[in-house]
Amino acid sequence: MDNQDKSKWLIVACKTLEDEIKAVNKDNIDTLMVEYALHRVPDALREKLKNTVKEAKGYNTILFGYGLCSNGAANLGSHEHTLVIPKVHDCISILLGSRSIYDKEFADFPATYYLSKGWIDQKAGPLDSYKEYIEKYDESTAKWIIDMEYANYKRVVYVHTVEAPARYIDYAKEVADFLGVAFEERDGSLRLLEKLVSGNWDKEFIVNPPGQIVMARSFL
Repeated sequence: MDNQDKSKWLIVACKTLEDEIKAVNKDNIDTLMVEYALHRVPDALREKLKNTVKEAKGYNTILFGYGLCSNGAANLGSHEHTLVIPKVHDCISILLGSRSIYDKEFADFPATYYLSKGWIDQKAGPLDSYKEYIEKYDESTAKWIIDMEYANYKRVVYVHTVEAPARYIDYAKEVADFLGVAFEERDGSLRLLEKLVSGNWDKEFIVNPPGQIVMARSFL
């Protein structure tokens, strides 16, 4: 599908994937990055994505750097655009390069908190949440909330996708120490994003034509 007019395409992606999108976007497809914080309120994320689709004039295809993401991508639709979304649960599968790799990781060690350069840049981790809670409450209350939120995690994994300074690894290790869990590193992959921007949309993608709605069950 490389002969398609990519000037009519738009990439809409979570800012946690900003570096990865830049790395694969060799054709300079127009891109809109969406704040990660909306993940915390799935209804707000869904509304943001719906409005983004509605306002995307002059494009015929919208590529999403999202998975289902707490149903944030469910019920999207457009009368004007083809919507293309990786058939994954969330961004971790995208960072790892495929849903099957994530499924294997989950089967082997489900209680894992994943970090990447983008996640750290977006302050999307336990240490950042802890600092926010301290400002709202007090230190002991903040620690109690964190203990409740992250009680089930037994491992922190840093996923390598793009080149990053050593301080990112150091920070990920600090998060693991803060939670009192094991730390590991995994090689990620740009494979799924490369397929997304190339137009190689096979069974790993939902390709939703104009006039149809993206159903949550399509991600199964």
